[in-house]
Amino acid sequence: MRISSKVECGIIALLDIALNTHDENTVKVNAISKRNHISAKYLEQILPLLKQSDLITSVKGAGGGYRISRELSDITLYEIVNALDKSILMSSEFSGELEPNATDAIEKCLWEPMTSYLCKYTRRLTLKDLTDIYYERKSYNDDISFIM
Repeated sequence: MRISSKVECGIIALLDIALNTHDENTVKVNAISKRNHISAKYLEQILPLLKQSDLITSVKGAGGGYRISRELSDITLYEIVNALDKSILMSSEFSGELEPNATDAIEKCLWEPMTSYLCKYTRRLTLKDLTDIYYERKSYNDDISFIM
């Protein structure tokens, strides 16, 4: 499955904010950009979508930046994906010019079950799960580099 770079970069940016926001501090766009090799201009297009969906808040001024707006365990991957691209977890739509029995069969046998599974899965996976996996992998990789 291919997802858009907007969704991929948005998830990475949100994970970065979650990992780097400590004690009410904020995370600046340029810091996210540098750590993740994502254009700051591109992030400036993505972050407002996350803000509109109440996933992050912004603080203006010299100490400004972004921070997570809710508990990490209350933010699902479903919300994140839908904030960035509502079409990914929606039912498919076929052209009205195609043979309707064929498109109905494909919809019932393939797209409905896949969409249902993806929606259920992304509703269970939270931003906390992503941060936990990040720390687990980072710890493992740090241990390996220590051995070498």
